Amino acid sequence: LVKERLSRDFMPLKDFLGSLFIQPPTRVPGTAVFFRPIGEGVPHAMLQNMIHNKVIHERIIFLTLYILDEPTVDDADRIRIESLGENCFILNVYYGFKENADIPAALDECERFGMEISPMETSYFISRQNIIPKFDSEMAPWREVLYSVMARNARDAADYYQVPSNRVIELGSQVEI
Repeated sequence: LVKERLSRDFMPLKDFLGSLFIQPPTRVPGTAVFFRPIGEGVPHAMLQNMIHNKVIHERIIFLTLYILDEPTVDDADRIRIESLGENCFILNVYYGFKENADIPAALDECERFGMEISPMETSYFISRQNIIPKFDSEMAPWREVLYSVMARNARDAADYYQVPSNRVIELGSQVEI
């Protein structure tokens, strides 16, 4: 239900960037890393940042983390980068199920591809959804409450990704289920 509610605002990433750069907003120094789920379009954190701050960073990375059904991933296969133009990139990072995700280490590996990323000039934008039980949906009321409590108590994304907490910007939205 959460994914269904969030997909209402779905916009394909390449279409969004095409329209964004017709009249681009002000660009600020540094790198912005926007976490995005597998197969999703524009991250909600980017949309919220654009609405509130009306700026974008000089380099934008759309990062998707993949946990594979194998214990480990060779370092040579850890990252894949796709340029979208306008200094925007899709970065796919792969880990095995026995490995701990370390996003700053993965960003360091981008140097092999000619992309040097300064840790002190990088901001990590993470979307956070506040789940609101609606009680008249297709889910049983007790399940809605239980799910919303579990979502609220879930492990912090910055901790999971091992990103420095002083470099994280969390932008949230409320989602009714």
